Amino acid sequence: MTQTFRKILCPLDFDENSMSALELACKVAAQNDASLYIMHVVAMPPQATEMPPEVLKPFPVWERDAKLKLDHLAGERISRGIRWETLTRTGFAAAEITAAAKDLNIDLIVMATQGHNRSALKHLFLGSVAERVVRTSVCAVLVVPPS
Repeated sequence: MTQTFRKILCPLDFDENSMSALELACKVAAQNDASLYIMHVVAMPPQATEMPPEVLKPFPVWERDAKLKLDHLAGERISRGIRWETLTRTGFAAAEITAAAKDLNIDLIVMATQGHNRSALKHLFLGSVAERVVRTSVCAVLVVPPS
C-alpha cells in the first residue's frame, strides 16, 4: 500500500468541533502509518512585547498551559500505535497553521470549522480560520464540519 500521508497536522482550539477533527486525524494517521502533529495557536497577549527574553524561552510563558493541555489530550485521545507530537505557536491562527505546515513539511492538515454561532457580518469581515488555511495552505486540507 502506498503511503499517501506521512505527516498530518491537526490544529485544535479545544472545542468539540476540534475534538471531532482530532478523531478523524487519528484515523487517517493510523491508516497511513503517519506521524500526527497536534497544535494550538495562542493569541499574543498585548503585554508580550514588554516581557524579558528569558521568559520567552523555550516557548512563551503564555503557551505553557496550552502545551500542557495538548500533551494531556494527546495522551488520552491518541491511540498507542500512532506517533505524535504537540506544538504551540503564538500569533494569528491561520498564518501560524500554514507556517507550521510548511516548516514541518506536512502532507495533510485536518481541522475543524468554527461553529455556526458567528454572525454573518463578523464572518464577512473576518472569514474563518479554516477558510484562510484552505486558501493559503501548501498542502491538502481536510475540513471537518461541526457535528
